[in-house]
Amino acid sequence: MKILAVIGSPRNNGNTYEAVKLIEDELNIKNPGIEFEYVQLGSANLKPCKGCFTCIERGEEKCPLKDGRETLEFKMQQADGVIFASPVYTYNVSWIMKNFLDRFAYRCHPPDFHGKKAMVVVSTGAVGLGFVAALLSLSLGTMGFITCAKLGVTFPPAHERNDTRLKKEMNKLVRKTEMFYERLLDTKPEKPSFIKLLQFVKQKRAYSKAPKDLADFKFWRDKGWLAETTDYYYEVRAGKMIKLLVYIISKLTRCAG
Repeated sequence: MKILAVIGSPRNNGNTYEAVKLIEDELNIKNPGIEFEYVQLGSANLKPCKGCFTCIERGEEKCPLKDGRETLEFKMQQADGVIFASPVYTYNVSWIMKNFLDRFAYRCHPPDFHGKKAMVVVSTGAVGLGFVAALLSLSLGTMGFITCAKLGVTFPPAHERNDTRLKKEMNKLVRKTEMFYERLLDTKPEKPSFIKLLQFVKQKRAYSKAPKDLADFKFWRDKGWLAETTDYYYEVRAGKMIKLLVYIISKLTRCAG
């Protein structure tokens, strides 16, 4: 089993890294054979996104920035699970984690990470854990990642630290790591929610009418997702009533738009 940890902190060995290192320790207790690899975005070769839209219109291979993006994507594809970790900066992820998300924005259109298991880890000195964890999970979900566990870890100032608080944080970390590990062991395809089925149908309809030279059209076509009989990114069992309801609502929302 391979786990990749993407650390979105400018401090390579700061609190965010320490939290993920504890997760690694817990996972190794459960399975000593786990291969764990870290990518520190603070020192990674990932240049700031130029916002040129080339990756979405023409394909990521046409991106004018030549750096470590392709290698990083390969690592994520090869991993059985990915841990995304960021400190809270002004009620948001760090700027390098945001740049990471921006550089992979093309994966929001064709969500090629669909079904990939992920864990979100957020660290803070005081506030913002829930909001930022939800924000990061939402962004990853548009790329297809399934967030199996969200962990918020507080590293309070030295004068506020005590054994009781430390034990509470550690118990939470152990519990969330257990959730993540159990989902990694479950290899059955996730049953998509009604909303996800609806999103697929709406994207499928949009890309089927896109220009034939658009990167998104080519990707969806080559994956077979534009076929009339395709209901989702992978084969799922959806009842006739669910399919009918998805079809009707997608039609209604298109008319309303």
